[in-house]
Amino acid sequence: MRASTPAPADTLGQDGPAEPAPLASKSLLLSIAPAGQRLVVCGERGHILLSDDQGVTWRQVAVPTRATLTAVHFADPTHGFAVGHLGTILRTADAGETWQKLPSGLERDAVLLDVLALSPNDAIAVGAYGLYLRTHDAGATWTREEPQAEQYHFNRIVRTADGALFLVGEAGTILRSLDGGASWEPVPAPYEGSFFGLVPLADGQLLVHGLRGRAFRSTNGGAGWQPVATPVPTLLMHGLRLRNGLVVLAGQSGNFFVSRDQGRTFELWRPGGSEGVASLFETADGSLLATGEKGLRRIVAPTLQSAPTP
Repeated sequence: MRASTPAPADTLGQDGPAEPAPLASKSLLLSIAPAGQRLVVCGERGHILLSDDQGVTWRQVAVPTRATLTAVHFADPTHGFAVGHLGTILRTADAGETWQKLPSGLERDAVLLDVLALSPNDAIAVGAYGLYLRTHDAGATWTREEPQAEQYHFNRIVRTADGALFLVGEAGTILRSLDGGASWEPVPAPYEGSFFGLVPLADGQLLVHGLRGRAFRSTNGGAGWQPVATPVPTLLMHGLRLRNGLVVLAGQSGNFFVSRDQGRTFELWRPGGSEGVASLFETADGSLLATGEKGLRRIVAPTLQSAPTP
């Protein structure tokens, strides 16, 4: 879903400012990120929306592109980056109120799929066919690097609590950096299919997930992986460890998986709706916000005591 069907601007190779859309919150939305207490989401046609009440209400802001935006991330409450189709990279220095389009140096058919803001000046953007860009000057310039020789898609970049960085993607790609992205090393992959996310668990444990319900758990920083049984063979796009310790995975067709034992086992959970989910976020009141094919929706999160709905 992150490399979704392009919006018209992507297809035609044209671009321009995003247009106001009264139903933007119901359009394809692919990523959600906190900017302090504010929430920021992005998606098709350059849509970026802000919420200052933890997702109860949303407002669209002006954006200098109509390209599909696939990911947004903030280094602190004010400084963040968003990336997407047409090689698009945006930057904000006011918590998403205004956005500046940055020179990426990429061709117009380039697709960026994720971004990690390490600081207001330092960020990494990754994407299709091995795209990997790094800036140290708040996006004024971007340097293209090659963490691995193969040009497999990089679907997601994640920073764990201990500061390690992980890149996951196509063909079993798992790369790890222990020096802030200055160098990368391959992690032995438990299978050769695509990974779409990595969830840091408690005590340095890791969970990766991908196609057909595939999930694997590591207790040693990725040196070894154990397969985890999941109830439905569905594409798993995003995962999240909740504050109460539960782990939630989400993907296509309204399928959610819940683990109450740090990713060792999962149960099927269907809170309603059949649309695919691209990203999840836990709000301050413990609700879940899901972005996806039909925009934003709020979900009552599972609890330690409750059983998943069949």
